[in-house]
Amino acid sequence: MTRISLAKPDFDDREVEAVRRVLQSGWVVQGPEVEAFEKAIAQLHRTRHCIAVSSGTAALHICYLALGIGQGDAVFVPSFAWPSAANMAMAVGARPVFVDVLPRTYNIDPADLRVRIRQCLEYRWGKPRAAVPVHLFGLAAEMDGLLAIVKEYDLEVIEDAACALGATYHGRPVGTFGHVGIFSFHPRKAITTGEGGAIVTNDDELADRCRSLRNHGQVTVNGHRDFQFAGLNYRMTEIQAAIGRVQLEKLPGILARRRQLAAGYLDALAQCPALALPDRDPEHTWQTFMVVLDERSSRAEVMARLAEEEIEAAPGSVAGHCGAFYRDRFGCQPSDLPHSARLHSHGLSLPLHSRMQQQDMRRCAQHVAGRHGLVL
Repeated sequence: MTRISLAKPDFDDREVEAVRRVLQSGWVVQGPEVEAFEKAIAQLHRTRHCIAVSSGTAALHICYLALGIGQGDAVFVPSFAWPSAANMAMAVGARPVFVDVLPRTYNIDPADLRVRIRQCLEYRWGKPRAAVPVHLFGLAAEMDGLLAIVKEYDLEVIEDAACALGATYHGRPVGTFGHVGIFSFHPRKAITTGEGGAIVTNDDELADRCRSLRNHGQVTVNGHRDFQFAGLNYRMTEIQAAIGRVQLEKLPGILARRRQLAAGYLDALAQCPALALPDRDPEHTWQTFMVVLDERSSRAEVMARLAEEEIEAAPGSVAGHCGAFYRDRFGCQPSDLPHSARLHSHGLSLPLHSRMQQQDMRRCAQHVAGRHGLVL
C-alpha cells in the first residue's frame, strides 16, 4: 500500500539544476537570483516592490518594525491561524488582540473585529494600530468588510498571505489591499524555497525600510555604507531564490492541480453528515484542505485509523487564544472565541499536494467518509 503524504514539494531536475548553477557561480547570498525572484513575485501580484526574506515570520517582524508598531500598540489578529502574527507583535512590544473567525471560511470575522477593537479601547489594552487578516489555507479573507472597519479606526493593514500565493479576492491579488502583504515559501505552501518569505508593497518608503531592516539596517549614502536602523539578518539565499524561480514557473499547474483535487474532495464528502466542509470558492488556492469533525468524533482516533491505512492527516491549525502562553499571559479562555476554539479542536487536514493522483484523493475520501458511516 502506497503511503499518501499530507504535503509534498513539487521538485524535479529543474530545481537541482538551478541549485547547481548557483553553487558554481560562487554567489550564494542575496544577489541576482534574489532580485529576479523578487521581480517575478512583484509582477505576479502587480506591486511595485517585493522584498525577499528568510521566512514568512521574518516578513511579519520586518513589517511591524517598518511601520513603527511597538510598545503600547495593539495588533488585531485572527486566533485560528499559525501564531506568527501574534508572536511577532509580542516581539516588537505590542499586544496581540485575538479575533474570532468565520466558521466556513476560517478567516477573520469583520464583525468580531469591531467588537475586539471596542474592547481594546474600553479596557485600555493598547492603542489600536494594525489589523492582520490572514488569508488562511489559500482563501482570501473578506476584505471589503474588514477594510471598512479599519478605515473607520485608522488602522494599518498587514495582509498575512503566507498560505495564499496566487490567490485573488474579486480578481485582485491578495497582499495588495493593505499597506503591505507577506508570503511564505515553507515546504507546505504551494511553492517552496525550503524556508523563505516575501513582502510586497506599493509604498516606496516602506519598501526601502523593509530592505534595510532585512540587511542589518544597512543603507548606501553617496557610495558609502551606513546603518540607519538596528536591523536584522533576514536575507534570502541565492540557492533559495533559484529554487523559487523554478517553482514560480510551475505555479499555474500546481494551483490547477490543487483546485482539481479539492473539488474532488468536496464532491466525494458532500453527503457525509459528520463533516463540515470548507466553502467552495473559485479564487481559493487550497494550500490546505481541512474538514471539521462533529463533536462526537475523536480527531486523534480518526488520524490513527487513517495512519493504519497509510494516509497522513494532521490538525488543521491552532487557535492562539487556546495556547498556554496567551492563555496564561492574557487570561484567554477557549469560550472567548468559540469558532476558533472549535476549529482548533476538530479541524482535520487531509492530504493535498500537486503530486497526488485522483485515486489517492478518492482513497483518502473513502476512508474519511467510511469512518463516519458513509459508503462511497
